[in-house]
Amino acid sequence: MSFEGKTAIVTGAAQGIGRAVAFDLSSKGVSLLLADIQGAKVESVAAEIRGSGGRASATTVDVTDSASVAAMVELAINELGEIDILVNDAGGSGTEGVLRIEEVTEDRWDAQVDLNLKGAFLCCKAIVPHMRKRRYGRIVNLSSSNAKGHFGPLNTSGIRLPYAAAKAGIIGLTAQLARDLGRSGIYVNAVLPGFILTEEGARVRGRYEEMQRASQEAMAEAVPLGRPGRAEEVAKAVAFLASDDASYITGTVVEVTGGR
Repeated sequence: MSFEGKTAIVTGAAQGIGRAVAFDLSSKGVSLLLADIQGAKVESVAAEIRGSGGRASATTVDVTDSASVAAMVELAINELGEIDILVNDAGGSGTEGVLRIEEVTEDRWDAQVDLNLKGAFLCCKAIVPHMRKRRYGRIVNLSSSNAKGHFGPLNTSGIRLPYAAAKAGIIGLTAQLARDLGRSGIYVNAVLPGFILTEEGARVRGRYEEMQRASQEAMAEAVPLGRPGRAEEVAKAVAFLASDDASYITGTVVEVTGGR
């Protein structure tokens, strides 16, 4: 995969899959703007990439706020010139386990849908006009296996119902936007991760490590490959879809689930 001269915005890059995507793209020569609501943490990731010889800067962004997203895109263009790639990774199911629909308040629903679906929409809306002018762009959205329903222990995800709905919405957003933008040279795809263990200190890893050993083993046993995935494995799929090697692939969802 050739990424010579390419640039990218990666949201949710402070930790987890977004962080892994940032390091993978950087290793391929992509110049990056990393964005996350955790400003200090995402700056640390950018500094680590710069320390290894890559080109990366960081900014704090609230993807649920259109003005914040617009400022992020303006900064990226000022620093990097044209933007070739957008990776929409910002999201999450929260830290509070909620199972029963009766416990899902409207505020909880809105917060999850805004973070996981509206955020991707706002980022696409802000970047597409710039990509359309050049007739070139690669957008990769992160969905989740939760989009198909989640049956693991409650503490492996937060508030299930709105999170699942929002991640299913990512699939619809991806499919329709790909059709809308295909003649403009802009490709839109999604990656659907399954049971992925992120790096030490990340939220998902922390929840997993709090589980009893038997529960951990049961989760791994449910995966045909017999193990959790790594964030780096998801990043490889993202990089492929962001590359020119995926020259006849748009509007699709690549599952990185170990066969589950």
